[in-house]
Amino acid sequence: MPILTLEETDAWVAEQREAGLRIGFTCGAFDIMHAGHAQYLRAARAACDRLLVAVNSDASIQRYKNPLRPVNPWQNRAFVAAAMGSVDAVTVLDEDRPLPLILRWKPEFYIKGGDYKSGSLRSSSIVEEYGGQTVLIPVEFDTSTTRIFEYIQALEKHAVPEKPHNPEPAGLVILDRDGTIVRDGIFDPSKIEFLDGVMEALVLLQKGGLRLCIASNQQGIGLGYFGYRDFIDGNRVMLRQLGAQGITIAKIYFCPHSFADVCDCRKPAPGMLTRAMNDQGVTAARTFMIGDSQADIDAAAAARCVGYRVGKGMTILEAARDIIRHVKTA
Repeated sequence: MPILTLEETDAWVAEQREAGLRIGFTCGAFDIMHAGHAQYLRAARAACDRLLVAVNSDASIQRYKNPLRPVNPWQNRAFVAAAMGSVDAVTVLDEDRPLPLILRWKPEFYIKGGDYKSGSLRSSSIVEEYGGQTVLIPVEFDTSTTRIFEYIQALEKHAVPEKPHNPEPAGLVILDRDGTIVRDGIFDPSKIEFLDGVMEALVLLQKGGLRLCIASNQQGIGLGYFGYRDFIDGNRVMLRQLGAQGITIAKIYFCPHSFADVCDCRKPAPGMLTRAMNDQGVTAARTFMIGDSQADIDAAAAARCVGYRVGKGMTILEAARDIIRHVKTA
């Protein structure tokens, strides 16, 4: 988009008029272009056929706004304004008021932001006298250049926090979800129910320095019985209750595919387990799988980690105690 001198703008305006196009004119500092500017310019362009933007010169900003402004020199501000897809031409406003330019080109529309009122704009009556119209654009974004400056200043007052020195986990425990830690066959997120001994077992594992993840087959998603949102909402309820006991789940891995799909993640395939080990940086020798099905145990064997099948001769608490013993003697 062109950045024009005043004389070049004279010729540009004449060309638009010869083509029967209506010109909209607006002006401003545009010191730091933000969403409010973009919305305003797009709406301004929608009100006319061609949009001409006069960007205040550095000297004019220093006179009417702040002697320490602008942050960006005129060439930079004009370039950014001209790059906006809604702007057809950019020129300079070196005066404190746009009236001389308005009278010079007599645009069909004089456009300003909605934080003004038509009666408060001194140029409005003159625009109406030559047959033009003042257009006010409502503000949609609650932002401003001043507010951005204030936030940057506040950021400068804050030191960047040091990175935490979290200890390496003693190991990784990957838990099946349905039938292992919560009751199976419950699709209503509000009815998530933990099985006996789960809270105590997870607290014991976490106190033993083990990191906890979940790996769950969720073929009901692929079959259309429920959606991703239902699954995630159920997990939110589950995580909230675990969090109340001080239990943290590092990551939830799940396979949404149906039995008809070919994938590497649905247990007994080891995909979710190997991904968890890679993500958490824990070797197979220090990884344990707790589940309630043979598919869980087979997935553990395929991933070369130790598997515990609960619900038949072993409780989850017994599995947790055995894992703690294993870690201590390793």
